[in-house]
Amino acid sequence: MCLAFALASASAQSREGGNSLSTKSGRTERAKMIGTTLDPNTLPIEHRQYTDERMKEVEKSMRDREWGSEDTAWKRACELDTKEAYQRYSAMYPNGAHIASASSRLIEIGVNEAFDSDHSSLPQMNRVVVQDDSPTSTIVIENGTGMPLTVMYNGTENKSVIINPGGKGVVTVKNGFYRIAASVPEVQVRPFAGNETFVGGRYEVGFIIVRR
Repeated sequence: MCLAFALASASAQSREGGNSLSTKSGRTERAKMIGTTLDPNTLPIEHRQYTDERMKEVEKSMRDREWGSEDTAWKRACELDTKEAYQRYSAMYPNGAHIASASSRLIEIGVNEAFDSDHSSLPQMNRVVVQDDSPTSTIVIENGTGMPLTVMYNGTENKSVIINPGGKGVVTVKNGFYRIAASVPEVQVRPFAGNETFVGGRYEVGFIIVRR
């Protein structure tokens, strides 16, 4: 307010024919105004200049708020639509209202990744029991890989099963066309990927790893 008043007074004197800005006192006052350093902490928040560190803190705070409730977390996961986002939602809200949708989308993403990679062909499935009138098919999976095996079915519905080394797993799906992917934790082993149409009954399939 003092600086504004000084400027207003000087302008008034100039209009009256005075020469206050050219006087020694006028030059001194102007030098004071030019040399003034403002403390950014005293300015309104919208006018402050943020450092990189402060900006990172603000951005992190905003991201944390986006995941602070289940509704906002699910909205954020859908906006990002990545495996990491759905995994974060599932970890934070394991009993959430959208956990089934998150799991389904994770299966779809996992199958897409397998098909897009340098994958091995899916082993042949044997239909050992024919039930044409059944709306579902049951698949018995034998894991001979020596490692935990994850098998994902993306189609009429999305399902997945994890089978321990040397064990068997069973999954029942609605009949229809499926894209199927199977993988083990070892990154050097290519995933399996392929298509299958289930028409009712029981199927059997086994997975092994052939090292070359």
